[in-house]
Amino acid sequence: MSSDAESLSPEVHSIVGDRLRRTRLQQQMSIRQLAERAGISKTSVVQVESGRGSRRSTYLKVAEVLGLHLDRLMHPKASEERPYAVHRAEDDAWFDLANFGAGPLCGGMATTEAARAELARSQGVVPLNILTSRLEMGRIKPTLLELYGPSERRSHAGEEHVYVLSGRAVVGIGDATLELGEGESITFWSAEPHAYAPAEGSVLPVRILSVRVDT
Repeated sequence: MSSDAESLSPEVHSIVGDRLRRTRLQQQMSIRQLAERAGISKTSVVQVESGRGSRRSTYLKVAEVLGLHLDRLMHPKASEERPYAVHRAEDDAWFDLANFGAGPLCGGMATTEAARAELARSQGVVPLNILTSRLEMGRIKPTLLELYGPSERRSHAGEEHVYVLSGRAVVGIGDATLELGEGESITFWSAEPHAYAPAEGSVLPVRILSVRVDT
């Protein structure tokens, strides 16, 4: 493949632009700072990062500031980091939704559904599995919840998508209360106070996948 930036396909331009953006963010550098250090305009940085392409000299200046090798960067399969993250069964670690800062339930020993059910019954916890399939610099935060009873109302920045994996769940958002069955989902602004609970008569635990996107 030619190393001439102008000869690259739109797909490769997009890949390279995203790699440059991720590296800039990892180095905690703003677009303005990168533009100043590279001696180019902020518009040029935005154009490169958005995958719209630019002159080779612009790519060279940006790559030099970020400490990247341009020819390696422009190879469609080259990357210093994996562009994906995987969660395996052995990565499971269960926390309490209302107090996950306290660490894993029972020091990480609540590995069985029966153990988590007993903690929910005796201590009112809502078991939460923070999935490790999260990109290091990404904004998507997936978690798995088991509902044996109602959770506390909470709010946080961003958006949240909830998908019911099994059972029937009640999702309260502000003044609204909605019941969702298996295979149904809802997306909401998570700054609104919200809570989850099993629907009356549902088989326990109700399992839901929560995907949060910070904004």
